[in-house]
Amino acid sequence: MRRIAFFSLLTLIAAVPMLAQQSAPAVSGPTYTLTVVVEGVNEQGGNVGLLLFNSPKGWAEDRTVALKDITVPAHPGTVTVEVPGLPAGEYAAALVHDVNKNHKLDRNFIGEPKEQWGLSNNPHALIKTPSYNSCTFKLTGNMEIHVKMQQ
Repeated sequence: MRRIAFFSLLTLIAAVPMLAQQSAPAVSGPTYTLTVVVEGVNEQGGNVGLLLFNSPKGWAEDRTVALKDITVPAHPGTVTVEVPGLPAGEYAAALVHDVNKNHKLDRNFIGEPKEQWGLSNNPHALIKTPSYNSCTFKLTGNMEIHVKMQQ
């Protein structure tokens, strides 16, 4: 009985990697690099965080549904963030200068951002976050976009 249980366990362990390989989506076709040039980063230190979305779900602050979540050290002036391995498609980027490194855009008591932020296409926001559609761009090859930080 122990032998049967042992061999059953070995068979299951051997099958798990094959199941994982089958469920992983394969990217067919070429992939490209998106280079995001973040302009106007202030002198407060911390990190620059980039969330890249390929749908409006979770736009613009839900890290759990973003396609990519990349963090790089901040420094005054211009910071460059590279996102390799992207298939052609429609994307939108949201950035935050995360001074205290808590992985979110901090806001004051009335909801205004306390940290710098930026969105692809550089829309201006007065009261609420601009829509996903107003921030989308088409990636069809290696591409560089410029995002100006706002506060």
